[in-house]
Amino acid sequence: MADNVVARDEFGEALLNGLQALPSNGRLTPEQLEVVYALAYAHVAQEQYAQALPVFAFLAQYGPARKHYLVGLGVCLQMLGRHEEAISIYSLVLTLYPDSLTIALRVAECQLAARQTDEAQRTLRLVEASDAPADVRARAEALLQLSSREAAS
Repeated sequence: MADNVVARDEFGEALLNGLQALPSNGRLTPEQLEVVYALAYAHVAQEQYAQALPVFAFLAQYGPARKHYLVGLGVCLQMLGRHEEAISIYSLVLTLYPDSLTIALRVAECQLAARQTDEAQRTLRLVEASDAPADVRARAEALLQLSSREAAS
């Protein structure tokens, strides 16, 4: 699995360091944030995305570099049909954690939902050509085929 690790570029590293240096990042302990995360996660598990959204927004403010908080925020936005905002959050995750290629699939899903077929196909081809795990590449290929059929019809 170590072969799939993609190094964060200089911009991503600087952004991560900047987010970690924000005053809000130290206001609550990791334990306190995880208690709040449990509430947000419970809402998502029950498909209560509208209720989870402000909780994940809170978490992203006070734990701005924590991947699972940002992914949770992106999922809520995506499931609520706020695709452009979800793409922005998922793109932030990919900047901070470039080896998270499953998040690139979420970007492509949002692009498809927003009728950005060309952009989605570019995203999917990047995932397909990457050294992502086989299941991630297979999902990218399936979405690419589906989007190509829809674009042709």
